[in-house]
Amino acid sequence: MVSPLITLRAVDSANFRTSRRADETNDRLMGKLGLKFRYEPARLALARSLELDDPPEPLQGVDTEEHGKTILGRNLFGDQELSLWIAMIIERANLEEPSLEAIQEQVRRHWHRGILLLAAEWEHCEEEYERFLLQVAERAGLVKARGARSRKTEDTTGADTILGPIVLTLGDPGTDLTTQKPATWHLNGRGGSPHVAIMGTLGTGKTRTAMQLIARVHESTSCPVLLFDMAKGDLAADRQLIRALGARVVSAPKESIPLDVLWLPSNDEGEITNAAMRFRESFVRVARSKPGGIQLDFLRDAAQRAYRDQLPITINTVSRSLQAVYAENRRKSDAVTSTFNDLTSWRLFEPRLSPSDFFRQSWIIDVHEAPETAQRFIVFLMLDALYAFSKSLPDSAIDERGNRELRLTVGIDEARKVLGYGQPSLISLVRESRSKGVSIFLISQSPDDYDQEEDNFLENVGLALCFKTSAASARALKALLGQQVDLGALPAGVAVTRLPGQSSVTRIQVWK
Repeated sequence: MVSPLITLRAVDSANFRTSRRADETNDRLMGKLGLKFRYEPARLALARSLELDDPPEPLQGVDTEEHGKTILGRNLFGDQELSLWIAMIIERANLEEPSLEAIQEQVRRHWHRGILLLAAEWEHCEEEYERFLLQVAERAGLVKARGARSRKTEDTTGADTILGPIVLTLGDPGTDLTTQKPATWHLNGRGGSPHVAIMGTLGTGKTRTAMQLIARVHESTSCPVLLFDMAKGDLAADRQLIRALGARVVSAPKESIPLDVLWLPSNDEGEITNAAMRFRESFVRVARSKPGGIQLDFLRDAAQRAYRDQLPITINTVSRSLQAVYAENRRKSDAVTSTFNDLTSWRLFEPRLSPSDFFRQSWIIDVHEAPETAQRFIVFLMLDALYAFSKSLPDSAIDERGNRELRLTVGIDEARKVLGYGQPSLISLVRESRSKGVSIFLISQSPDDYDQEEDNFLENVGLALCFKTSAASARALKALLGQQVDLGALPAGVAVTRLPGQSSVTRIQVWK
């Protein structure tokens, strides 16, 4: 029979262990980080797991059968912090009558989860000690999260911001074939849109061109970049691009995205309602079938309840809230709950970084291996978070020549996968985010991808660059070029556009 824990002495003299797999990872990290004792990475692992909102799951499969080496309680927790560690473990597990065995089991789970997370983050930092240490310190709040480097001017977010003209040469060589002069575009000038649409069939160089332009923006301004890799994972595997952007790569759904994606700018009822509606609108666009009116009401109510209960919340929090709403209304499981079950089978997000901290850094979010439902859900929720966050910011500064500061560049590769769903936050960002200093690059295969009933995105972009492709939509081509052009006849490396202030089409030798 399990006996209750009466004093901390039993914990101090007890042995603790985790799975063999986690224990071996613990030893590896100890060597990589230059630590002397096994309890040092183990403590980091416990802290890493305890900071997460959800309790660790029970170990599964072989991890329940193969055990690692033991560590004495007084060594694992230390003399001075023992009571604090145990209090956190008991509180997180909600152990009303904690026993020694129950605490040992919680330690086993936290240690297992935490050390595997740390090992993955060590790899993300390319096993660079200083980079990993800074990441740990940022998470602990010992230093501020890294902001964008720039020609400095401070805004109210505390991040460096960028003033001055951002003028891009459109390619390499980027030559206007009529004038034989460089073809350039002023991204942040007065009265223009900073958004870009680049399109072309496979092999035309559209993605390469987009990444070159984004890298040049980052190089000249140090503005952070957020890239969504929805194609083949090429961006996430491009070491040169990663170094150029100073980006961290997250491969979802195998890895969790460390963003508080359901963040609220404030907890008043108006913001809760807006956030619940954003979540519902994104969810219904990935659900297996279109929810009916009652289901939509349940979704909204469940999200509102989750937001009122505690912050931060996760997708699992909303899922549990929806289950409660269904139970109260004696509603059986349906396509909505089934979609939730699918999406919560992964831990897509971990609310470790606020939007302010997350969007100060450069990221490549690789979703190409995820099912399409999960792909869209990840991108939609992150766009929701970006839209809510940008709305909370003051307008970005404008210098005396009308150049607007740039806070963030967003790129969506294979954007056709999201353009056709009428996602409100994407539409709103393209329409409204110029004043907030956000530039969006949409990369797709054809102008037809942008011609949607809800919104013609091409009417809201400042630069549309089109390589060889087939296009059937006259409306899209008119918005793009102002006239009909045989895009299928374009030679390799040549793109067409209509630059601001010009009435005719410009042909550009983007690459050779």
